[in-house]
Amino acid sequence: MIKVGSTIFLELQEIKNNEKRMLRYKCRLVDRNEGVFVIDYPINEETGKPSFFFDGTEFRAYFSADDDSGLYSFDTEIIGRMKGKIPVLFIKDPGKEKYMRIQRRNYVRVETSVDTAVHSLNDEFSPFTTVTLDLSGGGCAISIPEGQMFPEKGETHIYIILHMQSGESVYVRALCKIVRLFRPRAEARRRASLQFLDIEERDQQMVVRYCFERQLVLRRKNG
Repeated sequence: MIKVGSTIFLELQEIKNNEKRMLRYKCRLVDRNEGVFVIDYPINEETGKPSFFFDGTEFRAYFSADDDSGLYSFDTEIIGRMKGKIPVLFIKDPGKEKYMRIQRRNYVRVETSVDTAVHSLNDEFSPFTTVTLDLSGGGCAISIPEGQMFPEKGETHIYIILHMQSGESVYVRALCKIVRLFRPRAEARRRASLQFLDIEERDQQMVVRYCFERQLVLRRKNG
């Protein structure tokens, strides 16, 4: 389900000045043994620097399955370390039965403006380009241009471009259900809430990763 070389994301809740804050780290699975994952030193995604942790530090870990079956999480803790050419940490592997597949309702939803192309399945409306208003692994909300025909229900195809922090551009295609068409205010543009019905697992994982990265950027700005 997870192979050596895969990326593992770690989340740690920090309490500072009576305020809770979620810190995120990224590491690589270097090796694995029975009940143990061997990882390189986690990199703080906010500072880009390696971090030091004491044995017993607890995390919520996330990884994308190598068989494209989805995004999973599990609770873990540091149980040891080893110095060497590449210093490593040992974290507990609770076993497959303790891995939790992240369901749509648990996806992080973030406000973000992503270039999007919208196409009808049956020529009900002409194709158009717009931007998202928010995005998650389960769907998105888009802005409908003035004068653009768009149905209140049914299905549609969307194509979105994700600009990842790595500099990579990812193109995602999804079949969506039109959940709702509305105006938040009388003078505002119409908005459509869309739910992903059919999306490649790898594309969905990239959307989830983008949302995590975007959430980190927003926290940094608000921090």
